[in-house]
Amino acid sequence: MLSNEQLLRYSSNLLMKEIGEAGQQRLLKSHVLIIGLGGLGCPASQYLASSGVGKITLVDHDTVSLSNLQRQTLYSSDDIGLSKARQADHSLSRLNPDVRITALEEKAYEENLDALVEQAGLVLDCTDNRETRYLINQSCYRLNTPLISAAARGFNGQLIALNPEHSHGCYQCLYPDDVNEPLNCSNAGIAAPVVGIMGSSQTLQAINYFTGHKLAWGYLHTFNGLSQNWQQLYLPRAASCPVCGGQNAHSS
Repeated sequence: MLSNEQLLRYSSNLLMKEIGEAGQQRLLKSHVLIIGLGGLGCPASQYLASSGVGKITLVDHDTVSLSNLQRQTLYSSDDIGLSKARQADHSLSRLNPDVRITALEEKAYEENLDALVEQAGLVLDCTDNRETRYLINQSCYRLNTPLISAAARGFNGQLIALNPEHSHGCYQCLYPDDVNEPLNCSNAGIAAPVVGIMGSSQTLQAINYFTGHKLAWGYLHTFNGLSQNWQQLYLPRAASCPVCGGQNAHSS
């Protein structure tokens, strides 16, 4: 049963038939792993916490810099030089004390990812480099854990929900090893609202997943911030993919 305080805190969720009390209970029992606490991870974690996702694990080894503040809304000028994971923990705990936060001031790497992914019901990839994204994708496919990945640069964003139990492609199918690293916000700039939209969209997908709504698994959603247009394209599995193709493929 929800407490009186929870009934008030989550009243907007409870009024929607798409969530209701049963959906809110599922959110409170859910565990999300967020890797990366930059422009994507900030809004994603804020909306997960405010919506009542019961447990959130945060992973980021970086510290807050002045240039982050244009788009990373969990931090203030007073946080410059401090740990992103630690400051995010403080901000989210103040936002919603219901949520159990585990903040890890470490880099996501091959040796620690499987243990982190195994404990979570869903992973949000909010990182900004290809190498880490590959490792997250590989770990999620090894452990059959759903993954929601997003990216943004300039006025453009993209989002994809991946489920290892389905027959669509994975992140490595989308960006094989021989495809050059695209520009990112550090070398191409980023419109702050665009990365906010993408991070918020990751949370929306997460809420839909935990409350029993169907996700468009394997569809790449692209957003153009100048035209305000969304497009989607299905990502097929690549037979040569070392993660999900050929003998590595999972059954759909």
